[in-house]
Amino acid sequence: MGQIQAAVSSGRLHHAWIFHGPWGVGKFTAAIELARFLLCHSPQTDLMGTPSPCDTCASCRLFREPAATSGEGDESPSGVDIAHPDFHVVTKELARFSDDATVRNRKLTNIPLDVLRQALLEPVYRMAQMQHGKVFVVDEAELIDTRGQNLLLKTLEEPPANTYIILVTSSEDKLLTTIRSRCQRVAFGPLPDEVIHQWLDRTAPEVKDADRQWLVNFAAGSLGRVQLTIRFDLFRWWRSVLPGVDQAVTGRPPGELGATMSALIDELAQSWVSQHKNASKEAANKMAAGLMLGMIGQHARMQINRLVARAPVDDPDAAEAMLEPWLHVIESLSITETALGANVNMGLAMDHLVSMMARPGVIHFSVN
Repeated sequence: MGQIQAAVSSGRLHHAWIFHGPWGVGKFTAAIELARFLLCHSPQTDLMGTPSPCDTCASCRLFREPAATSGEGDESPSGVDIAHPDFHVVTKELARFSDDATVRNRKLTNIPLDVLRQALLEPVYRMAQMQHGKVFVVDEAELIDTRGQNLLLKTLEEPPANTYIILVTSSEDKLLTTIRSRCQRVAFGPLPDEVIHQWLDRTAPEVKDADRQWLVNFAAGSLGRVQLTIRFDLFRWWRSVLPGVDQAVTGRPPGELGATMSALIDELAQSWVSQHKNASKEAANKMAAGLMLGMIGQHARMQINRLVARAPVDDPDAAEAMLEPWLHVIESLSITETALGANVNMGLAMDHLVSMMARPGVIHFSVN
């Protein structure tokens, strides 16, 4: 954030930005705040010389008004409830509102070229409705395919005056080098545990101490993950899954562990879709599976840290033997993530993950 504040204070704001870092650490929120400032008609400067939006002009007031929806009870097309006509949010969910039936009916696992054109590449050259500027925020920008990114390059190179583009991503490596080189990059890191505790004190004091400690560890600095855990009661996950993972590492996995993991993933995905009308079940499955693998990975890293403190420093072979099962768990998670990215059946992937964790010799994914 210091990098953004320095750019704002200098008055020399780049027209294209990449906000990158782990999921749930405030990248999208920061993009909205920067947009509020860029579109404000009367920015203020505090006693420290730091500019900020005025919160009273016509533009600032619009950031507090709800966006138009596609119908009674629906969310706004982008999923962002802001009415400003010059603030544009590009998400994969916009495919649901495409004029092309093929685009509307496809799985929402990327940002289709049709969506990129309609939501950014064409409106970026139109006049600002409030005659002040335009801001485009692309959420999950890594979901733009190579062709779309190449088309975006020209706009990044020569945008209209007073037009800003912010790419928000948790996987910056999936953006083309040419895209990254044309943007001002801002790295967002995990939030300190203290910030998570403070948020829980203010917002969720009902979380019990034992649950809180696990939650802070699971969050790994992601406030978004904390909010998801509380909203969907993911505390049940660690009670249902992690004891079985501990057993699997000893070579005695519960027979139903893979099925339990798959069912919990599906339950979360179903709940997510039921609460977000434009959501994709496929994308929700991916999100839920990522949370499951992340939970197991965080548990494995904690076990490794615990064992490192106990490992004999004068016997490297013994120390390696102590750590190897949990290192193998982390390797197994990586293999499973790759398999899910190739659209392997969720149930099959979870069963195979359990098999890999319990059998160090199994280091590949096979559907045979």
